[in-house]
Amino acid sequence: MNEKFYELPPEKQQRIINAGLEVFGAHDYPQASTDDMTAKAEISKGLLFYYFKNKKEFYLFLFDYCC
Repeated sequence: MNEKFYELPPEKQQRIINAGLEVFGAHDYPQASTDDMTAKAEISKGLLFYYFKNKKEFYLFLFDYCC
């Protein structure tokens, strides 16, 4: 993960986290759409992948966040 994520305002960080949790919570990993996540977080897909290398890295970040 790009450390720049932690430089975001807390509200924006939480919006991205919540969107990921919502989509991953509703769908199996293969069906969880990054398009849905970014739409819910109100960010571009490019920005999500600026902060996280790929979908798996974002998933693992969320797993650690929850545990």
